[in-house]
Amino acid sequence: SSPLPLQHLLDSYQCSQEDDHLSYGETGMPVPPFGCTFSAAPNLEHVLAVANEEGFVRLYDTEAQTTSKLIFKEWQAHSNAVFDLAWVPGEHRIVTASGDQTAKVWDVRAGELLGICKGHQCSLKSVAFSRFEKAVFCTGGRDGNIMLWDTRCNKKDGFYRQVNQISGAHNVVDKQTPSKLKKKRQNLRGLAPLVDFQQSVTVVLLQDEHTLISAGAVDGVIKVWDLRKNYAAYRQDPVPFKSFCYPGTSTRKLGYSSLVLDSTGANLFANCTDDSIYMFNMTSLRTIPVAVFSGHQNSTFYIKSSISPDNQFLVTGSSDCNAYIWKVSEPSLPPRILLGHSQEVTSIAWCPSDFTKV
Repeated sequence: SSPLPLQHLLDSYQCSQEDDHLSYGETGMPVPPFGCTFSAAPNLEHVLAVANEEGFVRLYDTEAQTTSKLIFKEWQAHSNAVFDLAWVPGEHRIVTASGDQTAKVWDVRAGELLGICKGHQCSLKSVAFSRFEKAVFCTGGRDGNIMLWDTRCNKKDGFYRQVNQISGAHNVVDKQTPSKLKKKRQNLRGLAPLVDFQQSVTVVLLQDEHTLISAGAVDGVIKVWDLRKNYAAYRQDPVPFKSFCYPGTSTRKLGYSSLVLDSTGANLFANCTDDSIYMFNMTSLRTIPVAVFSGHQNSTFYIKSSISPDNQFLVTGSSDCNAYIWKVSEPSLPPRILLGHSQEVTSIAWCPSDFTKV
């Protein structure tokens, strides 16, 4: 199978009218979808889960022949935004991460809530499993904490408790004087507290059962953590096993909105808010990017990326209403543009079992 036919396929991506789906909230008004992800369970790879700003989760059968059969499950998982969701590897279960400061584990077949993860002090921004481990997943939140959960551990009154925690994983020390800070605080009345944004963990990823990768909103650093360490024992800021410092030239405070590994686990693609996607090699000792992809616009923390099932192509959402596809081996080639949305393209997912479906 030479790469040529795939390249050719990219030219013919199109979305038919009946494949336009509005995401609704409680009031029946359209609201933005924030997370979308295909199942990885056998014979379920065509099932797409989408979560939105009002806490609703919808499952689409993307192989359904009729539109009426397309949405086969919908429920309100949280009464607050669901910022991210992840399938339990190989199972009919989903974990949702919400602005209500909890993650919830769902059985989608029975439509029942299996447990609630309580421990974060602010919105949860990201949730992830490692590829083969069904019981362990991680979350990252605006409180600056990364938490590890294990569904095999006993629940207490229906709640899971974290089994490991990295506190202040992406703290930034603000060098402003207290008086300046006070002034700033007063101008920001009603908005989220300053400290909260300084340390937000925006995205977490498990490379394998004991390697966690994380990024934040303002420190510009991607950190790799060894989960065999007990980070709770530290008094000062936790020290990662490895760091990738911000490789670009922007002087603004920068962060990352998405981290994706290819299926080999060797290459990490990181969406930075400087409008670049940096590709890092996880197996090398060098921490500078091996490639940079640009052409899209990454103005918010809602923009996510996805890798084609054969690792050859990278697709990303964008703040300019388009989606973009690059060939991974030729980063300097201009990306293919997927047109059709009328506002920011947030989340994007490439079907693991079908190259033609994004």
